[in-house]
Amino acid sequence: MDFNQLMQSAGLAVKQSRDALAIAQQMANQHAGMHAELGRLAQNAEELKSAMGRLQMQRGAEPPDIQRIENIPGRRIPFDLLVDIPINAQTTSVQQGTITISQEGPFVAVARYATFLSAFSYQVRNPANGNIATFNGRSFGRYRPIHSAWDLNDGQPYTQLVMAAPPPGSGAPHVISPGNASPFRTMEPDFRIKFENAGSSFPRSNIEVPSAFWTKSINEPFPLGALDFFERGEVMTIKVLPLHPNNPAFGNLSGYGAPNPAYPFLDSGWDAIEGINDENNPLAGDLDPVTRVQNGILTIGFHGYRIVQPAGAGPY
Repeated sequence: MDFNQLMQSAGLAVKQSRDALAIAQQMANQHAGMHAELGRLAQNAEELKSAMGRLQMQRGAEPPDIQRIENIPGRRIPFDLLVDIPINAQTTSVQQGTITISQEGPFVAVARYATFLSAFSYQVRNPANGNIATFNGRSFGRYRPIHSAWDLNDGQPYTQLVMAAPPPGSGAPHVISPGNASPFRTMEPDFRIKFENAGSSFPRSNIEVPSAFWTKSINEPFPLGALDFFERGEVMTIKVLPLHPNNPAFGNLSGYGAPNPAYPFLDSGWDAIEGINDENNPLAGDLDPVTRVQNGILTIGFHGYRIVQPAGAGPY
């Protein structure tokens, strides 16, 4: 190899060395940039974590594992919350009852239900001597539907005016008129029901629901659209508006009988069903010898379960 070729080879080696050095410098610069970017991302992550921690403290958020009712600590016990609301004779104004959630733990409602207990009684005045005897009607102590959609036998025609079934002990027949009798539906009310929970941060619909929609069938529990959660100390208020008096007399015919022009008496439409002797007594004259007291009790409430918690189990 001559001198010229040797110089060319040396120059080429120097050029390759410079190129390699430039490439190495470029890679070093890129590595430094990547390292700086990684540091910036790590700092952003720390700032985000700190911000989330401050937000959780400001909102008073619960631990992240309590997101559902199923995660609330405590023992589940089947439970019923009920209230008895008296519906006395001739009552057509709003009546209400309240239920307070006790401190043993929150209550979770699954279904609602209602039924009506008859307390029908009557007094019979003896027209001859004025003595008064008190009796309980046949529906007394029996549960009745809370809506007239189950008047299955309402308006059932009678083929005879004198029914063979006598009241206990007297042997006297029931004398009724097809225009006066109201079969089957004695002590069967109708309501508009409103449920309120004003102290809750999650208000309910606060509308009046017809009693025909409050239960299924006659008195089958109505499952709720979702589990309803009630915290300790909340007050549940149930308001009911009777749409008619218990055993209303309107719609009954009266004052066309003979020989007593006041017979049949206006309020006697349920007498045949309640076991009342509504036979025309000439000694009674124009005065109805029977005083009817159509009192009843509406029992309404929710079925579900209570979460019984030990002391210090949390705010629920």
